[in-house]
Amino acid sequence: MKKGKGLYSILNAGSAIGLTLVNGLLGIIVTRFIISIYGSDFNGLNSTANQIINVLLVLEGGFTLASNVAIFPFLSTKDYKSVNGILISTKKKFKKIGILFLVIGFVVSLFYAYIVKSNLSKEFITAMIIMSVLPQAVNLYYATTYRVLLQAEQKEYIISIITMITIGMGHITNILIVAHSGEMWTIRFVTMIYALINSFLIIVYVKTHYDFLDFKTIARDDLITGTEDVMIQKITGVIYNAVPIVFLSISPVGGTMIASVYAVYNNVFIMVKSLLHGIIDAPRLGIGQLLAEKSRKDVWEVFKQYEFASFFFIYVFMTTTCALILPFIDLYTVGVNDINYYDIKIAILMVLISTIEMLHIPSGHLINMAGKFDISKKIQAISCIILIISLCIGGSLFSVYGMLSAILLTAILLAVLEIMYVHKVFFQYKVKQMLRMCLPMSLFGFFVCVIEIHLRLKISGYVQFIYWAIIIFIINLVSAMIINIIFNKVVFQQILNRVRKLIKSINK
Repeated sequence: MKKGKGLYSILNAGSAIGLTLVNGLLGIIVTRFIISIYGSDFNGLNSTANQIINVLLVLEGGFTLASNVAIFPFLSTKDYKSVNGILISTKKKFKKIGILFLVIGFVVSLFYAYIVKSNLSKEFITAMIIMSVLPQAVNLYYATTYRVLLQAEQKEYIISIITMITIGMGHITNILIVAHSGEMWTIRFVTMIYALINSFLIIVYVKTHYDFLDFKTIARDDLITGTEDVMIQKITGVIYNAVPIVFLSISPVGGTMIASVYAVYNNVFIMVKSLLHGIIDAPRLGIGQLLAEKSRKDVWEVFKQYEFASFFFIYVFMTTTCALILPFIDLYTVGVNDINYYDIKIAILMVLISTIEMLHIPSGHLINMAGKFDISKKIQAISCIILIISLCIGGSLFSVYGMLSAILLTAILLAVLEIMYVHKVFFQYKVKQMLRMCLPMSLFGFFVCVIEIHLRLKISGYVQFIYWAIIIFIINLVSAMIINIIFNKVVFQQILNRVRKLIKSINK
């Protein structure tokens, strides 16, 4: 039986959440072992190496997104000749990107070793960065084209499942290595090997499941448009997400020790945001197909429900995170004495950043799925300029707090610009409807956070932490339901009806 958009969304969301839990939880365990055995200096370097890769991924230039949007209409009509033409163009482009990524990555690894503030040897630092660069270069050169096809087919769950297995095995292997006091370099080496295996498995899966693939047809570069406009998204995203920890590691007022503190908080919020992304991102490809098939009026009714569901889950997850982040940090860093990790300012700033960042994700997805890359380019360009200026000023004057304040300012700007464009221009005069859905949860969420922070939970073990996490999550979930029964009863009921229909279709 052919799977519908709704089922694909559930599969994508479920697998993304599974990947987040495996990667996030095991990653946090590995990080705790690393800090305990090897110290915050190595953890800061290891975390920075990951972010350097994210910085270098700006070379991808948003070509993946542009290829996805180009493929959508031809998959709908089963025009596999055009699909293959787009994939050939994509493959040629990513081969060039992969080579460029490898060359620049090697240069960066040599340069970074001389400017980073760390007690580790320059040779060791260089080797760490190179082992981070190599698997990503291979992924770009060989595997990314196959990922594009899976994404366009709304089969991201395949990528997530394969990645969940390989990353999970990598983390388990690293836990065993650290537990037996293995050499530090083996941590990054193991991560590299499993990343290479991940790329290989994705290639094998696509080649064995897609009979229509034919890389001998004519390339269709003309069908892939908007790559220049998407590039600015990549630049802004890289500066927004990856530059802070890199900047901290080389800053005179920072270094890899401070970078380690930032990384520990960031890892927690990355996991929470990844869970939310698993839910919020899953329907975006279905929205893309809907935009190609339906009128904007019909799309709005679906998008409104999608956006409301996103706001609902953001409320539940972020209020729960706000209540638990500091008790978790307190518990997580017991016995770590080389630097203090407990910092309420970092916690509050990251809660605010993450909440606002997630609020405009649905609008950002709609702009991209509609192919409005020129609009996105303008929004991202403005935000990028503000981000660079504020990061330089804030980071230089106030270190980690200044950088987080700069990121918060940019998150607010992006949210206002993207949400206003979608609700005032793309869907005309829908701002009031959006505010009616968002404001009650935002206001009550603020008061819930204040109350739960003042509880000052004293948690002495991980079992007790899980117990409180479940209780607080349920309380916040119920409060979200009550708020929306009062203020957004109609759209809340529509969501419930959609879920019931989807469950019935699955059972059939």
